[in-house]
Amino acid sequence: MTDSESARRRTVLRAVGAGVAGLAGAGVAGATDSDGADGGAWRQFQADAANSGLSAVAGPRSGSVAWTYDTGEANDSLATPTGTATRAPTESATVLSSPAVAEGTVYVGSTDDSVHALDIETGEQEWAAPTGDSVLSSPTVVDGTVYVGSHDETVYALDADSGEEVWTFDADERVFSSPTSHEGTLYVGSQAGTTYAIDADSGEAAWQASTGIQVDSTPAVVDGTVYVGYYRPENAGGMRALDASDGSEVWDLPTNGAVPCSPAVADGVLYFGDYAAATYALDAETGDGVWARPLADFVLASPVVHEGSVYFCGYDRNVWSFTAGRGESGGDVEWSYTTGGGVLSSPAVADGVLYVGSRDRRLHAVDTESGEDLFTVETGQRVQSSPAVTDGAVLFGSDDSLVYAVTEGGEAPGTPTTTATDTTTGSGPGFGTVAGLAGLGLGALQRLRARGGDADAGED
Repeated sequence: MTDSESARRRTVLRAVGAGVAGLAGAGVAGATDSDGADGGAWRQFQADAANSGLSAVAGPRSGSVAWTYDTGEANDSLATPTGTATRAPTESATVLSSPAVAEGTVYVGSTDDSVHALDIETGEQEWAAPTGDSVLSSPTVVDGTVYVGSHDETVYALDADSGEEVWTFDADERVFSSPTSHEGTLYVGSQAGTTYAIDADSGEAAWQASTGIQVDSTPAVVDGTVYVGYYRPENAGGMRALDASDGSEVWDLPTNGAVPCSPAVADGVLYFGDYAAATYALDAETGDGVWARPLADFVLASPVVHEGSVYFCGYDRNVWSFTAGRGESGGDVEWSYTTGGGVLSSPAVADGVLYVGSRDRRLHAVDTESGEDLFTVETGQRVQSSPAVTDGAVLFGSDDSLVYAVTEGGEAPGTPTTTATDTTTGSGPGFGTVAGLAGLGLGALQRLRARGGDADAGED
């Protein structure tokens, strides 16, 4: 693909897209805005329990690679918490997991079957903890413990300083979903369609609920309600609201497409997309439809809501800015930004910039006010991991087995602070979570998630 072929295009649109036919009249429980990541930390997938995707500190407005870390090299003699190698080498690794950042350390999973802890300033490994299969789930870091799911059908709690095992929880299938931490409980789904509530201290299940035939979605937890997307047979799906205290159903919305998308909740409205290329805004308390808009291709990425706009990313290669909320202009298209490939990961927004990855192997940074590109950073392969933003740095993984830290001028990232700062409106490029599936369709995505492996090909 040439530079001209992958050039970004931006279109400012005034018209409202047509509503999605068949939107069921169910909605989402009332919710409040999230404060986003706390200070310079990014402790879980999409920053917080509401899946806000918002950083409390600014990221770079121009970008160069500060460091990379190769999860593939660690396979030669994988450093475990005890310092011994326990597994045979593998040829390559893929980083679909999205980084978490806390207390100066970056935590990320890899298809080398391990969770890696890296020094945020240098990218040097602090430890790597092996699991029994690929780690596509994104870590959550709370009170000195790292929580993460694995394709070995286990949720792990690891000591954040050493990587030593604190406890394990046996799920009923592979765990692609990322644990959402809220008030001492972890909420996570399995690929058998079970949603679990797990006590973060003991690792014991508080409750479990059957949720379709598969859950890849990372739950959002707001105002005592858990929201999670799911699959139904024949690639259909839905969004379900559960009572956070006991897992009982609050409401359920069947959709025409499967919903691996992780929902975002803001101002009493829940936003998500599906494999039928629909985007939804639902009332958080009642489940009634607020608005819906079609895109040209499926939506896997979690949306981000900030300052009156909601940002959706689709496999149609575009980042879309819609007017958020319940007003007459809700769902109006504000602008779109086109990358050189399908956009499947979830964007992150910080100080007026949206960061997102694409099948075109690039990290894109986009101005949220205008939709204009600020910079791009090219990697060696498709970008499948969603970015994390902390103290002037963007961190993400790529199909080239590397974890990247991008800063202004390539300077070393700063250690995360503990004091939150205001976050202003911004949108920007993001990284495609499953960009490696370019041109392969839903079946390849399901095979990748089921096996934790690498789908064939896609564009170079």
